[in-house]
Amino acid sequence: MEVRQNANIPVFHVQNQNSRQSVGGTGREKKKNENPFLLSAANLNGESFIQQRQRLARNQARRVVLRAFSGEKKLDDQMQSIKEEIARLRDEIKEKTADTMDNDARLKELQDEYNIDPDSKENQDLKKLAYKATFSEDGLSEKEIESMSEYQKRALLYVSKNLQNSADIRTSKALQEANVQAYSEMNKERDKSRDMRNAREAAEDIMEASNGETIALLRQEAVEHAESERKEREEKAKEIVEKKKEEKKEEAKKLEKEAAQQEVLESIKEHAGENQDTSADVKRAIARRKRTEADDLEVEDVQRATISDGASMDDTQDAVNSEIKNILNKLSLLSEDVKGGSIDSQI
Repeated sequence: MEVRQNANIPVFHVQNQNSRQSVGGTGREKKKNENPFLLSAANLNGESFIQQRQRLARNQARRVVLRAFSGEKKLDDQMQSIKEEIARLRDEIKEKTADTMDNDARLKELQDEYNIDPDSKENQDLKKLAYKATFSEDGLSEKEIESMSEYQKRALLYVSKNLQNSADIRTSKALQEANVQAYSEMNKERDKSRDMRNAREAAEDIMEASNGETIALLRQEAVEHAESERKEREEKAKEIVEKKKEEKKEEAKKLEKEAAQQEVLESIKEHAGENQDTSADVKRAIARRKRTEADDLEVEDVQRATISDGASMDDTQDAVNSEIKNILNKLSLLSEDVKGGSIDSQI
């Protein structure tokens, strides 16, 4: 028996005159050239950059596992082949044993028929002749054949077959023992092997790294999206500021115009005192304040305040009139005085 070591896998070669059996042994795997993957931001399949990265990571992890699985698959195939050979040898031994028992039964019948004692010289000579006929290259000579008794001639076939069966059984048992040992050692090596475990861990590391990269890309996209929204809000806020400035300037112009008209009316009012503020002064003061508010209005003020898109000019005018009333009240004037001034001007 020859034992060689190849990649920690024992290989046994057992040979007899009938057959030669080889068990185990693995060849070197040929490396296949793989085409490189081309990664682009725009894929013909419509994949996003993140989807491409995830797909490539899955493919890489799959290749790692498949390589390890291929190695284990070859080992499993070898072990399965050994199991099948062990079963074949077991059946062969059983068949040879059954044939030997059948031959012994026929020999017993012949011995009874010719009244031959198994320990007699005639039977012992038969065994020698049968051994020579079975294993000698020359076989039996004509003289030896002629000198054989009738019992020996008839029993020679059964004795020769039993001798051959015995030799084949010994060889099969030796071969079976070698295969059992090989299978046991390969099974131990397989249990020690961490190829598949390492491959799974490597695949998990690849996918984990891919997930981390995906999260980073998603975070970057979120930051860019938030920045875009911020700029958009700033632009909208600027537009609102400009619109509010124009509205306040228009209100100021309107109030100044009304103040000028009211000034004409109030100049002719007899009951107005020299040091008394008029409603025209009030409107002029409000107009100045509106202009000041328009000049001071900034984007931050719009962002901090809740701007009602449904506010109308009527609401603005009502607010102005309310403020005029408040100022008139402070000056101990009544809104009826203003109305009276308007009536006086008509008179």
